[in-house]
Amino acid sequence: MSATDAWNTLSEPWQVCLDEAWQSWCHGSAGVGAVIVDDDDAVVSRGRNRRHDPRPRHDMLSGTRLAHAEMCALAELPPGTCEHYTMYTTFEPCLMCTGAIMLARIPRVWYAAADPVFDGLNSWLGSLPFAAGRQPESRCLGGTIGTFAHVLHVSWLVFWFPDSAGIVVPHRSLAPRHLALAADLVERSPLPAIAAARGHVTDAIDALWDQLEALA
Repeated sequence: MSATDAWNTLSEPWQVCLDEAWQSWCHGSAGVGAVIVDDDDAVVSRGRNRRHDPRPRHDMLSGTRLAHAEMCALAELPPGTCEHYTMYTTFEPCLMCTGAIMLARIPRVWYAAADPVFDGLNSWLGSLPFAAGRQPESRCLGGTIGTFAHVLHVSWLVFWFPDSAGIVVPHRSLAPRHLALAADLVERSPLPAIAAARGHVTDAIDALWDQLEALA
């Protein structure tokens, strides 16, 4: 299967989600995207990690440590209950985002790549009486597209936090080959040129396709 074939098999929410992740990476942030859809898979809100974005007055999350993709998507939700929503995100939600998702009572979370840093988080949260009844159903996309989502985000982590034991060590332990490719992208990557040329996320996936397939 080619990169184009793989992209065409994705649902619209996944395509929007991955495009948000790519836009995040292109703007110097963490390379994670998220969308929230209704029962008809219509996009209700979207968000991308905006950790290194400017901080305009109308968007209080941008440029802060709170500006994770999931948090930005949640902040854009219209008023009302969330019981019919599903969140798509390119990287498994962290402790902060998982807590916010539970508070919003979003019942389903699909993520493209698992996060080794928070391995076991859902089991731990499930032991808390308050959280036990709020745990969303979750599902990992995985595969070659999931590998792209993993490596895109981890390349940002390696660039900004190369010496952080709390961040890099779990990836080295649980996903060493993904970390190695991410580190290689920091040194020798076609992605900055693609970003500079305003290339689409499919161009980025295609540029790494053979390496991603080998990992997946």
